[in-house]
Amino acid sequence: EESVALARSRGEFPLCAKTEYPEGKIPVSGYYEKSKDAHSYEWDPLISEIKKHGIRNVLTTTVAPTGTLSMIADCSNGMEPAFALVFEKRVTVGRFFYTNKILEEALKEEGLYTDEILEKIADNYGSLKGIEEIPQWMQDVFVTAMDIHWADHLMAQGVWQDWIGNAIAKTINMPYDVTVEDVKSAYLLAHEIGLKGMTVYRDGSRHKQVLHMTSENATKTFEVSPSDYMTEFVTKNITNPYIKSQVNAALALKIHDEEIQLEAPKVEEVSEDRLCPTCKNNLVFVEGCSICIECGYSGCTSG
Repeated sequence: EESVALARSRGEFPLCAKTEYPEGKIPVSGYYEKSKDAHSYEWDPLISEIKKHGIRNVLTTTVAPTGTLSMIADCSNGMEPAFALVFEKRVTVGRFFYTNKILEEALKEEGLYTDEILEKIADNYGSLKGIEEIPQWMQDVFVTAMDIHWADHLMAQGVWQDWIGNAIAKTINMPYDVTVEDVKSAYLLAHEIGLKGMTVYRDGSRHKQVLHMTSENATKTFEVSPSDYMTEFVTKNITNPYIKSQVNAALALKIHDEEIQLEAPKVEEVSEDRLCPTCKNNLVFVEGCSICIECGYSGCTSG
């Protein structure tokens, strides 16, 4: 509405007349997936105004990177799942655990908010998965980016993309052992879903251990599989035989990281692009941005 108002006073954007806007078509795919009666917003008056006056901006909505803003507001990054529910910070006066606020409340209600439990979660890459003391309902509700199969990351982004005109800042977390073909399949699937942009991050590809490990060797068994919703979508909606075969081949390889040995980081020279230029701690990659959980540095906002 504001962009149409600007078009009235300043004119429409160049080449607007050569787009589908004058025909009353809008770049919001979710609009066309529902009947008019099913929408909570009355689109017809707005579309009528666009046909009459044009629109000032080519696209009006996006989900921008919010790494720094989320730190200031103490909330999650955009549509990203939490990269860790608990992680350890070490400072000159000692160490403490940074815990997701909602998880902290849930742990207290269950009588599980202890340093021992927090240490186990931190040693498990900040995930609750597979920790015997944690009730199953909590493991199902509190998930991290690496608990979710990369294909389901794409599906979640696709739901948002239906209502967002521009691209979405979202990191698709993939495990360390993915292949080039898996990454290729991820981009093919993203195209089929209708994404306008995506960022792939393979675990461990840009920095050493993200979380401080409190024991030299932490062993945990992980199983990350695509959801039934994801596999059903591929079966029913992808018609291109080549793309379907590529995606099916990637999804068939369910990831079983059996007894991964999370060894203590070896003493080695780390390249500068892996470390925070301000405090020299490890950088975390979220929303297509490198951020520092220690001091708040963000590679997307620095000049």
